[in-house]
Amino acid sequence: MRELRHDNLILFSEDPENTHIGRLVAKQMLALDYKYADVARRGGFNDGNNVIMIVSGRRRDPYFSSIVKLSKALDLKLEKFVEEK
Repeated sequence: MRELRHDNLILFSEDPENTHIGRLVAKQMLALDYKYADVARRGGFNDGNNVIMIVSGRRRDPYFSSIVKLSKALDLKLEKFVEEK
């Protein structure tokens, strides 16, 4: 799998058009210095493509099981994935 550049994570973490989950995951990946493959491996995803789709906002409504995997991989509580309005 080709890794997206670190700059893209910064963009995804700050883009107001991105989903809340995409921004949250991108910020945590930056904080932990994780690559997409790291998150995929730690979370139990088959590969990093699903992670890329979620972080970039192309998957706007991920499955709950994917959110649980991201929570595990990034050591985040599930409550963090709920957008506060």
